[in-house]
Amino acid sequence: MTSIFESRLTEILNAATDSIRQRVAAAVAPEPKVQIPMPALEGFAKALVPLQSALERLDALMPGNWQGEHLAYADMVRLMQEGVPLAWVPPAGVIRQLLAAGDASACSKVIDDCRPEIIVSCGETLEAVSDARLTVQRALLEECVQMAERGMFSGAQALAANVWDTLVRGLAFANRSWLTDGGWWSYTKIKQSVPSVDDDDATIGELRTAAVFLPCAKTLDAFHHPQPVPGSFNRQATAHATGVVQYTATNAMTALMLAVSVLREIDDQGYPVRIHA
Repeated sequence: MTSIFESRLTEILNAATDSIRQRVAAAVAPEPKVQIPMPALEGFAKALVPLQSALERLDALMPGNWQGEHLAYADMVRLMQEGVPLAWVPPAGVIRQLLAAGDASACSKVIDDCRPEIIVSCGETLEAVSDARLTVQRALLEECVQMAERGMFSGAQALAANVWDTLVRGLAFANRSWLTDGGWWSYTKIKQSVPSVDDDDATIGELRTAAVFLPCAKTLDAFHHPQPVPGSFNRQATAHATGVVQYTATNAMTALMLAVSVLREIDDQGYPVRIHA
C-alpha cells in the first residue's frame, strides 16, 4: 500500500476487521462435543450482537454498490485483477452475473447484455460527485454516458480512457511515492505503486482501500509490435492501436466504469489530487 491510502480509512477498516476476527474467535471457541445448554446458547447470541453492529459499520464504509449486498469479496478480487471494475459501478446485480461468468468471454457477454443497466449506473454515480476539483472531469464523463446511450462506443471509450488517465496522473502528482525518483510520471511506476491486494488473506480493509485500483495493473499492461493488440480494455491500445480489436462496446463500458469508479472514489474519500488540465 502507498502512504496516501494508508490513511484514516485503512486504519478504521483494518481495526474493524481485526475486531470482528477477535469477536468471532471468542464467540466460537472450541467446546466439548456435548449438548450446549440453553444459557450458553443465549450467551452466544449476545456475543454476536456487537459483531453484527461492527459488520454494519464496516458495510457502510464500502462503495455504495456493495452496501447491503453480501457480495463474495474474495471472488471479486480475482475479477478486478483481471481488469473488471466493480467499485461504485456496476450495480450489484451485474456484479453477481459477472462473478457467475466462467471466463473472460462470458464476462464480456455479461457486460454487453447489461449495457443499459451499466450506463444508468454510471450516470447516477456521476450525479453524486460534488467535489469542485472534479467538475470538468465529471462533465467529460457525462458526455461519455451520453455517447454510450446513443451507441457511440468508440468515442465513449477514447474519452473515458483519457479521463481515467488524467485522474490517475492527478493522484500520482499529489502523491510523491507514485512518481519516479526524478519526480516524473511513469506508467511502470504507477503500476507498481497503486494499492493492491497481494495475498488471499487480505483483510476487508485492504480490499476496500485497493478496490478501485485493482484493475490498474491489467489496464496498464504494455504491449509492443509485433505482439497482437489486446482484446480486453487496455490504455496503451486505446491510445495507439485504434481499430476493431481494441475498440468494442464491451471495452467502452469497461473504460467508462473505470473512470467513473476512480472519480467517485476521489470524491468520496477526498483524496489529494493535482489535475494538470
